[in-house]
Amino acid sequence: MNAPATLSREEILAGRTLPLMLRLGWPVMLSSLLDTMYQLTDTFWLGRLSGTDSGTAVASLQVAFPFLWFLVAFFADFSVAGTALVSQHTGAGDRKTANEAAGQVLSVVIIGGTLAALAGMFLFPFVMPLITNDPAIRDTAHQYLLYYLPGLPFVFITAVFRVLMAAAGNTFVPLLVVFSGNIINMILDPLFILGLGPLPAMGVKGAAVATVISAVIAGLIALYLLMNGRNAIHLTPGDLIPRMAWIRRILKIGLPAAVGDSAEALGFVVLMALIGRVESARDALGGYGIGNRLTSLIAIAIVGLGQGLSTIIGHNLGAERFDNARRAAGRGIAILFGVLAVETTLIILCREPLVRLFIPNDPGVMAESARFLLYFGASVPLFGLIRGITAAFNAAGRNGPVLVIGLLRLWILRLPLAWLFAFGLGYGTPGLWFGMALSNLGAAIAAVLFFLRFDWKRNLVETTTAPEQAPE
Repeated sequence: MNAPATLSREEILAGRTLPLMLRLGWPVMLSSLLDTMYQLTDTFWLGRLSGTDSGTAVASLQVAFPFLWFLVAFFADFSVAGTALVSQHTGAGDRKTANEAAGQVLSVVIIGGTLAALAGMFLFPFVMPLITNDPAIRDTAHQYLLYYLPGLPFVFITAVFRVLMAAAGNTFVPLLVVFSGNIINMILDPLFILGLGPLPAMGVKGAAVATVISAVIAGLIALYLLMNGRNAIHLTPGDLIPRMAWIRRILKIGLPAAVGDSAEALGFVVLMALIGRVESARDALGGYGIGNRLTSLIAIAIVGLGQGLSTIIGHNLGAERFDNARRAAGRGIAILFGVLAVETTLIILCREPLVRLFIPNDPGVMAESARFLLYFGASVPLFGLIRGITAAFNAAGRNGPVLVIGLLRLWILRLPLAWLFAFGLGYGTPGLWFGMALSNLGAAIAAVLFFLRFDWKRNLVETTTAPEQAPE
């Protein structure tokens, strides 16, 4: 399929960094926008439930999401092995091995999604009382997860499909799949949340049902496209049969990222427990939930551009063009930081009307969300710098530094600083948001030091090709 964002190996190796990042990244940006929009759609319609139900529903989703992330992170993050293996073998001109690697990554992630769903059903009743003492929030979050978890394997399939196709240089086809699934979700959300005709109003359970239906449809489409032979990756049934040699490689490359991201997700579960123990915890949880979704909205550009940067670096490493990989990384990091700085300034200036758009009937949640965006927002551009550096490490298959950066940001800095300013010094939620912002600054400094001191440039292709002349 010759789509606008389908770039050949030669084009990626010969192109300039910013145009390539844009060409590879705009479909990923649009996919991420659709992902964020469907989450915002959940919040929008739940925010229109009657009375205090709206604040409780929004707060319950915020409690549920870190737990879901914890379940997803460990298994889904093995897909980063696909970024390294598929992009480098594609860069070396070995499509057959790239397809085989993609199939093995997909099989590992499908198995992981099934295990994550089963683990979530078992663990949630024990974890939730540790996060919040509010029975209404706890019970509502439990209902959401019971309906959501059965669809988790299909969520995994779609997620790894996007990573694998992008690593092979095609970001347009995943956009179409994500677009289809998320549009279905947005249409179903109000029907199941508020009810229509014979459909009863289901509240947060309806949000989960809508998500599962759309995830199943998108996952089945993704599987078909991976195996129909008309795209950048062509899998056969044999490629999906797990092979220990490949699994060992995938585990070796992906384990640091999986451990790091799951540890980071567990840290966010602990962070929810901190937020759930401040005064007016319901307002704080709801305000954080809306503010966090808005900061995710402005991070969309760096998600897409960062994936494009990983593909560029991976192809150059696979072709043994290490100087080009280094130059692309430096330019890409600067671009990501600058883009996010501009976006953050705009959202801070417009924070109050943006918050009011999503929850117009709950002044307490509105005020806390605006406060979060003001205090925490100043640190958001640092995510661009961190994302660019981790893109380089991911493309090289060196995920140890990524693990350390994630653990440092959350466990060494964020949780202690948030507790210190909120409870130790008695500043409440403003101190909580300020401590979180400081943790981003510390993590950014650490990321820069890792990038400058570690030799992250390596080739994972077992049979290397001769280096090509770098473009002028």
